Amino acid sequence: MTGTGETPRITVPVPAELVMRDPERLRWGTVSTIKAPLRAIARFAAWHLDLGASEIHIFLDEPDARTETFFAPHPAVHLTRCDDAYWRGKPERARSSHQLRQAFNASRCYRKADVHWLAHIDVDEFLLCDEPLAPLLAAAPDDAAFANLRPAEMLAQPDPWNGESFFKRPRREAGLTRSEMAGIYPEFGPYVPEGFLGYDSGKNIARTGLPDIRFGIHGLKRKGAKLDNGQLLTSVHVGHAHAPTWEIFRHHFEFRMQRGSYRKKPDDPMRLQDVFEVILEAEGETGLRRFYDEMCAATPDLLQRLRDHGLLLATRMDLDAKVARWFGDLPA
Repeated sequence: MTGTGETPRITVPVPAELVMRDPERLRWGTVSTIKAPLRAIARFAAWHLDLGASEIHIFLDEPDARTETFFAPHPAVHLTRCDDAYWRGKPERARSSHQLRQAFNASRCYRKADVHWLAHIDVDEFLLCDEPLAPLLAAAPDDAAFANLRPAEMLAQPDPWNGESFFKRPRREAGLTRSEMAGIYPEFGPYVPEGFLGYDSGKNIARTGLPDIRFGIHGLKRKGAKLDNGQLLTSVHVGHAHAPTWEIFRHHFEFRMQRGSYRKKPDDPMRLQDVFEVILEAEGETGLRRFYDEMCAATPDLLQRLRDHGLLLATRMDLDAKVARWFGDLPA
């Protein structure tokens, strides 16, 4: 039971026949609703195939013939065109926002995918782990309906997609207080509780085969109740490329302020929207760039402060090499 106004939580039994203990036979995959250039999709797919994914399910929110042609020879990549024909006969509300389209498509895929575990992630998210994922999923408790993947946010670098890339973890992973954030981000840290511009609640990879399960963006539900029997995968993060360059941050800024992740909800005491509005009113674009440089730029000083506080992750992405290995050359 939960308090008034809270989403109810339930434990969903996991039948024994859904538990796969053999990592050699265990199959996992991803599902995403994507509106992005071919190169971004190819990088996303190649990264997860390299990590051991058996299936990559992509719902093209904006159908593109070149993307479909490019992936046609690759059986592990499953594309669905979300055009008018696809949406015909489906609930109108399911199509009304990007978040609802994501949840609807992921839930449909969950019921059909030929894998033991399915992760609902976006094209700018990359599962990060230093070991194969299949053995970690095979070792999950038998009663775990899902595994929670901790968040990490990519820092801004000249080319974060190739060579070494840096990510920061949220404040709570190191047990830091909000006031201690000023030791990492001297000017703006106290106003950004976890040090993240994007979400800080992680994502989930779900055990498939359970009845009446619906994917959300950050959780799983059955008949309106949130699933409670999950397992935290402590060695796996979801690396979110939320604002890997100033240009990307600025390109998405207005949308995120009005309809996206920066937008303040009625019951929020303070959100990034408030912080950005104060900065813009006082200093305009100059202040916004100073905020971005302090919070996001992978300067040697910031990397050292994150390292000292146990909040730095480093990995080699080498995405273009992975794309070439899995798919060959991208079209000009």
